[in-house]
Amino acid sequence: MRATRRDFLRIAALAAVGGLPALEACRGRDPNTVNFFNWFNYIGKETLPRFEKEAGIKVNYEVYSSEEEMFSKLKAGVRGYDLFVATDYMIPRLKAMRLLDPVPHDILKNLRRIAPRFRDPSYDPGLLYTIPYLWGTTGIGYNARKLAKPPQSWWSLWDERYKGRVSMLDNLRDGIGVALLLTGSPLDSKDPAQLEKARDLLLKQRGILKQYSSSTFVDDLVSGELWLAQGWSGDVLQAARENTHVDYVIPKEGSFIWVDSLCLIRGAGRRAEVLRLVDYLLSPEVGAEISNSVRYATPNAEAIKRLEPTLRNDPRVYPPPAVEARLQFYAPLDPEADELWNRAWQEVKIL
Repeated sequence: MRATRRDFLRIAALAAVGGLPALEACRGRDPNTVNFFNWFNYIGKETLPRFEKEAGIKVNYEVYSSEEEMFSKLKAGVRGYDLFVATDYMIPRLKAMRLLDPVPHDILKNLRRIAPRFRDPSYDPGLLYTIPYLWGTTGIGYNARKLAKPPQSWWSLWDERYKGRVSMLDNLRDGIGVALLLTGSPLDSKDPAQLEKARDLLLKQRGILKQYSSSTFVDDLVSGELWLAQGWSGDVLQAARENTHVDYVIPKEGSFIWVDSLCLIRGAGRRAEVLRLVDYLLSPEVGAEISNSVRYATPNAEAIKRLEPTLRNDPRVYPPPAVEARLQFYAPLDPEADELWNRAWQEVKIL
């Protein structure tokens, strides 16, 4: 779900000059190569080059721009991937499609470094199919120079004063989720009436929005093109490194907390090479490097000790108890609810 997706639109340019050998045309079956499917730049800049040098294993890093794109490719049987990152709410769908291989706990020596609170999630009890990678929250990114005062409520994204300066994530669970929150409905609702009410609220917002985007909103916050954006914590905090007027807030109504996990593709080859990469990513030093780079929280208990103090002590990254009490994990949707949510989202995006 996260990291500097603003750079996703630069992929074509990078590929043209050979900067991204991991694009689909380059995905091969070399037994000494691992194909890693992830968000753009959702990793430390030196993480993979150092692994390649130390292990003698090449990593092709191929990217997607949304969870739905990732799922569609895997569901369609696109071959060649060995390892990928998925958000918690996608895991039940991936398991139902039999797209995941079990996690070999006996081989991954660094799996023990995962903090206890992340070892038994509702979407994958016992971490049978997932390996926690990074976690974060969904909130509001804003450019303080453009606003009289910081936003406190999700309703600010419906404020006519900001028409054309507002962005929402191009993400089904975050989009419909905030509308359910504001209409007093449960986040795992499969009640058609509740979902219609959420859909209608999002439709009312359409005239105010500049865009639905999970990739360009960060650059637009930095430039001042956007004043308010529903966004993911680490993305917004990366923007804040470029423009100190950009900040991030969890609205008073509450919001969402999520975990992104490493997943093994069912039946993929190069098993030993893939597991060596996974264990490397789970090491405390590498986990800290990734978190420091992308500004998302790490589920690695040993890595936390190695974080930059400014990151480790940032309440926007590690929310204090009073804020965390307002955060909810997305509950898995059954097939019936999944269909209703997708239908409502398509109606919002198409109309």
